Amino acid sequence: MNNKQIRLLFVDDEKVDQMLFERFVKNQNLPYNYILVNSLAKAIDFLKIDQFDIVISDYNLGDGTAFELFPFLSEKVPIIIVTGLGNEEIAVQAMKMGAEDYLIKDDANRHLKTLPIRSNF
Repeated sequence: MNNKQIRLLFVDDEKVDQMLFERFVKNQNLPYNYILVNSLAKAIDFLKIDQFDIVISDYNLGDGTAFELFPFLSEKVPIIIVTGLGNEEIAVQAMKMGAEDYLIKDDANRHLKTLPIRSNF
């Protein structure tokens, strides 16, 4: 992993998942310059005014789904969709829409360990 700071937008409406992500980034000393948001609307607001290298989003958000972010993403910005309640149909649709990856959350938070690998950073 290089030392380049990676601009990352993390979208999850669960405070616990946001805290787990922050702790993981800190403990792993990842070069992420990240913004945490808890809703689809806030994510869209940031995507309209800021540039990101990658977006990581929970699928189910309180005010919509991660799929509603796609129109606001540059073709160059990968998105990884993470969910606790996913299924094969959603995974296939995510990949068809252009998601970089689709990960299932697990109780041991192993999905977090794959993020630096999956995001090619």
